[in-house]
Amino acid sequence: MSDSERDVRETQAQANDRSVEEMARTLAERLRSMPNRQEMTDYAVSLLRESNEDADQAELARDSKAKAQRGDPFNPIAFGIPLFVIGAVLMATGILAGPGLGVMGIAVIMVLYGIVVSLFSRGGKEGKRTEEES
Repeated sequence: MSDSERDVRETQAQANDRSVEEMARTLAERLRSMPNRQEMTDYAVSLLRESNEDADQAELARDSKAKAQRGDPFNPIAFGIPLFVIGAVLMATGILAGPGLGVMGIAVIMVLYGIVVSLFSRGGKEGKRTEEES
């Protein structure tokens, strides 16, 4: 980032800070003049919190959408490992050996599928890079 871009961002940040301070002072003056000052102050604070939470949710939705557009594949290895442990515990009880074997089998399949997905997704990305560089 160049110095001029940094200066522009700092100037914008300072302008935003001044604007927020001015709005806060205006709101505080209006709230002081109201007869039900405490209720209105609580209401204003709750509105600000809700607005902030909505902004966080919108940002999370944007990030999720961007991640989905990148085409990040679902990798089931993270689910396969705990399933394998659960299957091993079921096997250790002796009574639930059948379901334990089934859960462990599903876990192994998930881990193998995750490995295959990882290998092919990396290979596809590397192939795209080499094509773009040519």
